[in-house]
Order: sequence, then C-alpha cells, then structure tokens
Amino acid sequence: MKYQNHIVKSEEISLQKTSKDSLLSKAFHFNGLTIEIYPEVYEPAEDTFQLIEAIKVNKGDAVLEIGTGCGIVALECARIGAEVICTDINPNAIKLVKYNYQINKPLLKGSIEIRYGDLFLILNKFERFDVIIFNPPYLPTLVKERIGGTGWFDIATDGGVDGLKLTKRFIEGLNKRLKKNGRAYFVFSTLSNRKKLNKYLNKAGLKSQIIISQWFDDEKIDIYCVSFKR
Repeated sequence: MKYQNHIVKSEEISLQKTSKDSLLSKAFHFNGLTIEIYPEVYEPAEDTFQLIEAIKVNKGDAVLEIGTGCGIVALECARIGAEVICTDINPNAIKLVKYNYQINKPLLKGSIEIRYGDLFLILNKFERFDVIIFNPPYLPTLVKERIGGTGWFDIATDGGVDGLKLTKRFIEGLNKRLKKNGRAYFVFSTLSNRKKLNKYLNKAGLKSQIIISQWFDDEKIDIYCVSFKR
C-alpha cells in the first residue's frame, strides 16, 4: 500500500460520544494529528492520502471540504493555517469530526467550522472559497449492487450508474462557490465515465489538470484540480 507509511501507530481506543453511548474504534496518527475512525464513517484509504498529497493550501485560505468523513483532510488544511468549513451528510461523520477536532485543536494554526448537510446546500449565498475539496462517491453502482444495512457505506461509495452522480452536482455548483482565482480538487476513478466528466467540466467553464494518478488493482485513481477558464 503506497500510503502505509503515513500511519505511524494504530491502537484500539474508546470514543465517548455521550455518557450513555460509547464505541470501540481505531485511531491512527498522521503529521502529528490523531485521527479516530468509526465503522459507520468512510475510513481514510489510498484515495484520501492521494488527495491530501495533491492539495495546495496556503495559510489564510478559505477552504470548503465536502464529505469530510473523519475530518482528516479538513484537519490537515487547518493544521497548515487554512480557515476551513467542512461538511457531511452522515450524522456519524459529524459527531466523529467534532471529536477529532477537539483532540487536535492545539495543533491547528487555522480554524474549522463543521456543518451537517448536503453538498453546497448548507452554505449562505455570500460564501466563496479559495479551495474546494471533494472525495465523492465515485464507484459505478447498480441498485442490486448496494450493500444495504444502515446505508452509510452506500452513500460514501455509490456514484450511480456512471459513477458521476455526485461529481456532476459538485461541478455544477462550483460556479457560485469558487472564487474567481480559486481551485477545486476532487477524486475520479477510471471505472467511471471520463467522457461525461470532460463534458461536465467544459459546460461549467472549467479547465482541469490531473495532479496525481495511481493504479490500484483494476482502477486508476486520479486527483483532479480544476479552475475557471480565463
């Protein structure tokens, strides 16, 4: 695994969410941060660390991360000094990232605000960002292929029939949320439809660059950086 060296230590610890509700989970350490993970929240994987490696964030940047999961990307941006808003539609993720924020707060040079909601819908109409980040559900998935259960795994991975269901909405929303000279980063899998992706990008007036590309078994994971055409 390419990014195994990022995980310095893994241990079993108990996360106390409330006085009556506790769970046994794992934690790992990354760039000095302690990151708790939980089964109902997407666990950082190769695509996560590719995304972190690709992102260029400066101190003071206004950053939006959509689908924050455990919060590792948002926390890393805030550690560098960015002013971050991170969001998720999974209430378990919101609880988890709040916990991870509290235990890592002394290490952060920037700030984090955590919001519960879907894509751009939880923003006010005036909010614009220097950097927007999204690791979307990108696996092409038929209804019969869904795992089921609580549904959170499917929400984290199900990209619809073409793998671009959420990516399309993300691209369409950048026009109103990304600053004129801003940049957005997202994850793409070659199992999805690249021709459709390029069509969506062109329609949105965005130019794109693949920052990092890596093969994993039968798919290649690309990290895209997009910005407005001048």
